[in-house]
Amino acid sequence: AGYDVLSQRDNATLSRSAARLRLPPGRNAAQAREEIARLLPGSLAALNSLYRPDDLTCDGADCAAQKMVSWTPADLQARPRIGMIDTGVNPDHPSLRGQSLRVNQVDLDGRNAAGRRHGTAVAALLIGNPHGRAPGLLPRADLIAVEAFHSRADGAAADAFSLLNALDVLIQARVQVINMSFSGPANPVLRQIVIQARDAGIGLVAAAGNGGPGAAPAFPAAWPEVIAVTAVDADRAPYRQAAQGPHVALAAPGVNLWTAASIEGGRLRSGTSYAAPFVSAALALGMARDGLNAADARDRLFRCATDLGAPGRDPVFGHGMVASPSACADDGSQLFSVSGE
Repeated sequence: AGYDVLSQRDNATLSRSAARLRLPPGRNAAQAREEIARLLPGSLAALNSLYRPDDLTCDGADCAAQKMVSWTPADLQARPRIGMIDTGVNPDHPSLRGQSLRVNQVDLDGRNAAGRRHGTAVAALLIGNPHGRAPGLLPRADLIAVEAFHSRADGAAADAFSLLNALDVLIQARVQVINMSFSGPANPVLRQIVIQARDAGIGLVAAAGNGGPGAAPAFPAAWPEVIAVTAVDADRAPYRQAAQGPHVALAAPGVNLWTAASIEGGRLRSGTSYAAPFVSAALALGMARDGLNAADARDRLFRCATDLGAPGRDPVFGHGMVASPSACADDGSQLFSVSGE
């Protein structure tokens, strides 16, 4: 029918084959979807959407000081199995050297891999050496990082095809939680594997996005299977570029955070990308240490969050500031709250 197959992969999770196609001349996306449905009954076709990391580098007074969520010593000893999908990760960074880190690269079909700045920063927030310059929340966790982003003239991006493959890798690896510090449009093909991950008992966490308060909901965060995380500053005020909406579930520190740079040392970063690991870590703690399933661990995070803004859940902060499960009594009441400086 004139379609070029640019790449094709078997997806073990979906028990189907995924293909990245180039449209023939004269076909638009709507025509292609209809034609493919006729040519391949039972298939699902969608535009190969692009997804972007949700970060901005802080610059002087533009970002407020921020203190990380306080863990107890017991929290630091937990050993969950966490997955993340991101740009490249530098395993030789001093904060990550010697940590339990496995890095996988999906096939980018000849495209250049994106840089390692964003992925290294997120990985360090999760498992950074506690004695280094960029300590992590769960330094004894096993982290499986999948590099799915390629380099473009307008910055790093991952298409839906690469993310589909990355999620398949992590589901097959039986991780407990998947951190997704990126956002983009809704995609029905990607939604299928997100549902499969949820059904496999995996906790899913994503950045709400940095499109601003008036932006349309960003995905995967806006899907109900995923915990959408927004960012707040040291005063618990909302990050001025964070997305808002009824899908926002939790808030976490995400303004002027100190985390690993791409090669060595650290930098201050802001964005909902850097808030998401706090929720991923808290969710993983509830599952690995406390033996909860993903749904129950998620519900406990919601119950134990420190309410911010309007009473109850709201579109700015969701249920409120995430707290370590150690801060929550069995009856759901909070024993102590996280404070900023």
